[in-house]
Amino acid sequence: MKRNDHFIVPAGRFELLAGADALTTYTFNTGRAKHTFCKVCGVQAFYTPRSNPDGVAVTAACITSDTVEGIDLEHFDGRNWEAAYAASDLPQRSAPASPGPAPKTCT
Repeated sequence: MKRNDHFIVPAGRFELLAGADALTTYTFNTGRAKHTFCKVCGVQAFYTPRSNPDGVAVTAACITSDTVEGIDLEHFDGRNWEAAYAASDLPQRSAPASPGPAPKTCT
């Protein structure tokens, strides 16, 4: 099982500071998700999720910056992805002008 605690941000608010030359991307199934990972160690620090192709899902454990004030964990039922997605507010989480609280984590 892949543990993937992450939070989604609008693509325009994501900035990769270093290491772009060590990254590679793969897709499968629908091709909407872009799974970006390190070619050297295999860590997936961020990716473009199929739920929010206009956003970036950032793996919480890979953040070493003080730019994040806090993260609220929220369970997402990946086994029943379509139904869980339909019942969620995921599409709004990558909207650039999204009102409300800070992005939440999906696990």
